[in-house]
Amino acid sequence: MNFGIFDWVEASDSLSPGAVFRHKIELAAAADKAGFHGMYLAEHQGTPLSVDGSPSVLLAAMFERTTRLRIGALTFCLPWYDPYRFYNEVCMLDQLSGGRLELGVGRGVSPIESRIFGFTDLEQSRQKYRETLDWFFLFCKENPVQYRGEKVELFNKPVQKPWPPLWFPSSNKEAIEFTAKHGYHTAFLGPVSRCKEHFAQYRELWARHRNDTDRHNAHVAKPHLAKTQHLVIADTEAEAEKLGLRAYETWASHIHYLTRKAGRPDVHKTEPYAPDSAQPLITGTPASVAPKLQAMVEAAGINYLLCIFSFGDLPPAAALRSLELFASQVMPRIIPSKEA
Repeated sequence: MNFGIFDWVEASDSLSPGAVFRHKIELAAAADKAGFHGMYLAEHQGTPLSVDGSPSVLLAAMFERTTRLRIGALTFCLPWYDPYRFYNEVCMLDQLSGGRLELGVGRGVSPIESRIFGFTDLEQSRQKYRETLDWFFLFCKENPVQYRGEKVELFNKPVQKPWPPLWFPSSNKEAIEFTAKHGYHTAFLGPVSRCKEHFAQYRELWARHRNDTDRHNAHVAKPHLAKTQHLVIADTEAEAEKLGLRAYETWASHIHYLTRKAGRPDVHKTEPYAPDSAQPLITGTPASVAPKLQAMVEAAGINYLLCIFSFGDLPPAAALRSLELFASQVMPRIIPSKEA
C-alpha cells in the first residue's frame, strides 16, 4: 500500500497566492519527512479551484525542499503546451529532482478552461493531446529531431529512462482501454461504490496487454491504482468536523465555479458525507479515522491512497496537523485491499 498527497492548490480569501504556494511547499517538505511516497498537483485555468496555472514552477520549488518524495502534476494538460517546450520542462524537472518526477498527462477535464487556449471542441483538444504526447516520446528517443521544418538538437534528457513514470487519471470507462493497455498509473474521481469495478476492469486489461511491446509505461512493473480522499484529522472529533465541513463547503464552491458561472448543472455530486459523493469527506481523531479509511480502501480496491489534507479554506496549520497525525497514528494501521 502506498500513500501520497493530492492538492488542487486552491485560491484563498485569507492568503495571497504567494502564501498559498509557500504552504504547499511546506506541506511537501512535511510529507517528505513523514515517509509519503508522492505528492501530486492539479493544473487548472481561470478558476479558484487552482492557482497552479504553471505546475512546473511549483514542482521545481518543491524538489528543492525535499530529498526522497516523488512529486508531479496530476496532470499536465498537454493541449495547452507547445510540445518542444513541454519536453524541455519535463527534462529540467527530472534533472533537478535527481529522477523523482511523476508525469501525469491529460487532455484537460474542462472544455471551459480549454477555450482559453483556443480549443472549441473536444476532438480538437484530444488531437493536440495526442500530438504533444507523441512528440514527447520522440524527443526522448531521438536526437536530433526534425520539428516544424527545423533540425532541433536536444541537450537535455530525463534522468528516468525512457521517461518518468506516467499517470493518466480518469473515471471515464471509455478511457480504461487506453490507460490499462499502456500501464499508466491512474486515479479515480467518483463515488467509492464505482471504484472497485472500475479498477477490476483496469486490472483485467492490464494483464491482457502486459507483454505488448509498444506500452507507454512498460518500464513500470506495477501500476498505482489510486483514490483521492479529503481528510481532516484533529485532536477531537468536534474540531475535525468543524474544520472539515467549512473547508469542504469552500472546496465544493470552487469545483463548481466554472459550470455554475456558465449556468450549467454541476458535474459532480459534492455532499461531504453522502456515500455517492464524488469526493466524500472523512473527519475525526486518528482512532476514528483509521477504521473509516480502512473500509474505504477495501471498498475501492485500491493500492494507493491519495490524501487531500489541504483544501478549501482550511488553515495551513490544520492541514499540517492532519498530515502529522495521519503519518504517525493512521498510516501504520492501514493495510492493502485484497485486490492490491
